[in-house]
Amino acid sequence: MRCTYIRLLVNDYEACFGFYSDVLELPVLWGDRSSRYAEFDVNSGTRLAINQREVMAEALETDTADPELPHQDRLAVVFEVDDVDKTAAELVANGARQAMEPRDWTAWGIRAAHFRDPDGYLLEINSPTIPARI
Repeated sequence: MRCTYIRLLVNDYEACFGFYSDVLELPVLWGDRSSRYAEFDVNSGTRLAINQREVMAEALETDTADPELPHQDRLAVVFEVDDVDKTAAELVANGARQAMEPRDWTAWGIRAAHFRDPDGYLLEINSPTIPARI
């Protein structure tokens, strides 16, 4: 597994986009002020991403009324793996709590599965379904 993203799940996407792009002056790798998802270059192999919280909640079919998630997700740590299905099965066999089984996220260009650590933080394992651009 390789940590590829730290994804902040934000309430005020436009303000956060402005903060990271204008105040911190991080280069924007993907997205814009209205896209509800953006990636920033933080000068490392891991990227910083911001995502409108509701988008992730809808994707994972969770809501703020869930007693196990009293504050809804605020953060996701994303790992790229070679085989999502195999890795997900290994994680489940090792006792990881699965939040969403492996599936293709066509709009995102990935196959992904989601898990929760013992404190409830969201973890994603994924693999690209779209060939990398050279």
